[in-house]
Amino acid sequence: MVQIQELNINGTKAQGMLLVSPGGEGHPNMIEITCDKGYLMCGYLNLEAAEKFGDAAVLVGGADFNAVLANPIKGATTAAKALGVKDGMTGAEAAVLLNQ
Repeated sequence: MVQIQELNINGTKAQGMLLVSPGGEGHPNMIEITCDKGYLMCGYLNLEAAEKFGDAAVLVGGADFNAVLANPIKGATTAAKALGVKDGMTGAEAAVLLNQ
């Protein structure tokens, strides 16, 4: 099952996509949150590939949209860092920068 939801992140809008347990029962969800200039992604998606394509991408873990936004980021591409994303930020803080 796929869930698509419009998100309000500190006054900015983003679109979240959650694919429920793509590996089957007991597997984690696949989550991606699209912002104006880039996206947040879960560990199912590949940060190295995002870097190769020049995407402004941020890696952050969580089982649902709220967790992804609340958790600290685990990595970011060069393009995301150029927009101000820094280690130690939460997913929500990074999303706001990716929406400016």
